[in-house]
Amino acid sequence: MTGPEERAASILAAQRYVVIGTADADGPWTAAAQYRLLARGMYVESGRASRHARAISASGVASGVVYDSSAAIADADGVQLSFRASEMDADASAISAVLAERLPRDAGTDDDAAAVLAVPDKRLYVLEVERVFVFDRDAWRTRGTDARLEVDAAAVWARLT
Repeated sequence: MTGPEERAASILAAQRYVVIGTADADGPWTAAAQYRLLARGMYVESGRASRHARAISASGVASGVVYDSSAAIADADGVQLSFRASEMDADASAISAVLAERLPRDAGTDDDAAAVLAVPDKRLYVLEVERVFVFDRDAWRTRGTDARLEVDAAAVWARLT
């Protein structure tokens, strides 16, 4: 059986979408987005007018969950994350710097900063991981308790490189 850090890394490497959680004056909000892995987190592309983008710009924080929605109930697993979050400037060199930091899984995809800049309202949102949790399978199997285990974020990302 693999350990929790390996499970978290495996899920993050295999999946492509994160459900981002934010909050604003109107309350909590979630939005699904395709992500690309970075050395210590991930980034997503989004329009500046989207609710989650406005909340990230205002608060500098977000949360996320990555999971395999096709898994059988007995195989359910997921990664929950807390992030420091920021909007990248509409600057080709700043965007290129983020693109250059992608991990091997995502290297070579969408390499052109001009593609981001071609849509005036589009930005990259960098989600720097602060904390990582995985589903506590033992608690579920032995007690029927839906719980999470915190894992070492650096150890998870080390397995992704």
